[in-house]
Amino acid sequence: MNKIIAAFDGLKYSESTCEYAVDIAQTTKSHLTGVFLDDRTYTSYKIYELVLDQGVSEKKLKTFKEKDNQTRAIAANYFEKKCQTAGINFNVHHDKNVALQDLLHESVFADLIVINHSESFTHYEEEYPTRFIKDLLSNSQSPVFLVPVSYNKIEKLIFLYDGTSTSIYAIKMFNYLFPQFENLPVEVISIKSMESTLHIPDYQLLKEFLKRHYSSIQYTVLKGIPEIEIVNHLKDEEDNVLAILGAYRRTMLSRWFKSSMADALIKELKLPLFIAHNK
Repeated sequence: MNKIIAAFDGLKYSESTCEYAVDIAQTTKSHLTGVFLDDRTYTSYKIYELVLDQGVSEKKLKTFKEKDNQTRAIAANYFEKKCQTAGINFNVHHDKNVALQDLLHESVFADLIVINHSESFTHYEEEYPTRFIKDLLSNSQSPVFLVPVSYNKIEKLIFLYDGTSTSIYAIKMFNYLFPQFENLPVEVISIKSMESTLHIPDYQLLKEFLKRHYSSIQYTVLKGIPEIEIVNHLKDEEDNVLAILGAYRRTMLSRWFKSSMADALIKELKLPLFIAHNK
């Protein structure tokens, strides 16, 4: 049995996170922990809403705090009821310190984190992927399962393979966590430069490895810029596809010059993503 974390912003409860996490826990017979990141510095209200002519209104502050506490309690209660109805093993954590730090600490003791790709823990709108999600993907000690706004049952797997050990690591981690998906159709996508051949790196070894895990495998080689070609290829897929990839971890400097493949997929598509990187 694995330990899966479903991470929530209790003030902006993500129903799709709950649905994907519960479905995964049922499918893999795993224990599900609902981690509600009740960051004390993060509220539904803004400071200027508390200010009156005579200063900060203690009465308004108390009212807003009670409303936030109630909203978070309702979200946790909804999660608990979903788990009880599904008949899975679960528990709930309320982490009250800095949201990102708390979730990264939780990731050390988890096999997988399920979280909505739009989580930000801020008042203002951000482009996808948000800063919170970027930092989580870069530093998580466990694989991360990013989910879109709406739930769709997974019926096909896409492995993004570039010949590196990182891409194989992501595939391995997925295999270990989801052996029950062995009968789903698999497409392995590789990208080559325009001047290269269509040869897939270590094709025989890759084929030999994947045959031990999946019964239906298709290999696709595209030519061009990876972030463009893969996005265009996946745009034609149905919403029930899950993409598996690695290679997110980078130094802060390199991220200024080149966006991650994950960034492009999060921004352009509405598919769930399984992302894992080796340290």
